Amino acid sequence: MTQIRRAQSDADFARLHGILIEYEADLPPELRHGSVPSVADLQDEYAGRRAAFVALSNDAAIGCVAVTALDPTTAVLLRLFVSPQGRRRGVARSLVEAAIAFARENGYDRMTLDTHKAQLPAAYRLYQSLGFVECRPLTEVTYECPTFMELSLSRRSDLNR
Repeated sequence: MTQIRRAQSDADFARLHGILIEYEADLPPELRHGSVPSVADLQDEYAGRRAAFVALSNDAAIGCVAVTALDPTTAVLLRLFVSPQGRRRGVARSLVEAAIAFARENGYDRMTLDTHKAQLPAAYRLYQSLGFVECRPLTEVTYECPTFMELSLSRRSDLNR
């Protein structure tokens, strides 16, 4: 059975650090971020209205996702990853659902993300199935052909610009 929980303890952040190393290595080379923050930096980065979630199976991390802020009303979903042994079990969906719930609980009106729909088609389809729609670029990224997406977290549905 898989457990999804917000990273809060030292052990959770150590697991998060480990799964982020795996995530970075799993990405196509042109989509890699370059480095993984230290455990201490992750603890600072994902406090308050920002969070990281880990998916655990038998106490081992098999996935992660994070939420940061673009501005006071806009959450950013990033670092979604499920290790190969955890795939096709609904782990990615559960992680994104936990991130969406966290963003709603913390007063964000919308959630945004960037992906590469041609190189990461499973992620793109997952985001679509959860109600994310393509939108205008929200920030600059370091890779070519990004796909920006957003999800309204309020009852309004006027965010498809």
